Amino acid sequence: MALALKAEGLWKLYESGESVIKAVENVSLEVEQGTMVAIMGPSGCGKTTLLNVLSGIDEPSSGSVSINGENLYGSNDDVRTRVRGSNMGFIFQEFNLLPVMTALENVELPLLLQGKTSLDAREEASKALTAVGLGDRLHHRPAELSGGQQQRVAVARAVVHRPAIVLCD
Repeated sequence: MALALKAEGLWKLYESGESVIKAVENVSLEVEQGTMVAIMGPSGCGKTTLLNVLSGIDEPSSGSVSINGENLYGSNDDVRTRVRGSNMGFIFQEFNLLPVMTALENVELPLLLQGKTSLDAREEASKALTAVGLGDRLHHRPAELSGGQQQRVAVARAVVHRPAIVLCD
């Protein structure tokens, strides 16, 4: 089976005064298409940092990441943004929903950024929200939704463009 994600020798170091904090230390990982991987550990052990490096949100201090065979860090920011936008979905700890947008608009956004028409984006976003049980909450803003409903909006937003990889923090 083909690799969806490959990471080799990832390090992420932070300097703090005289000391160096090793947030990610020599991590290598291969994830085949169609598989699920759980990265577990105590709070503060570097899971979020690792996900950020694997996704291209944050650059590693050293090492490489390939998404569907394309080197994420061997390219410029525009290429990295394109690879991330077309191949990845994200579910963040804090959901990161835009408070001035409705649930529908939050889910439409990644589709519009990919160049879908407004009509197509609206239809696909509506289907995704209905699939997570929020068909009756399309026009509610995040503040008008429960925490669980906000989480489901975040899930719909992460999968609406059918990414090869979904990263959940």
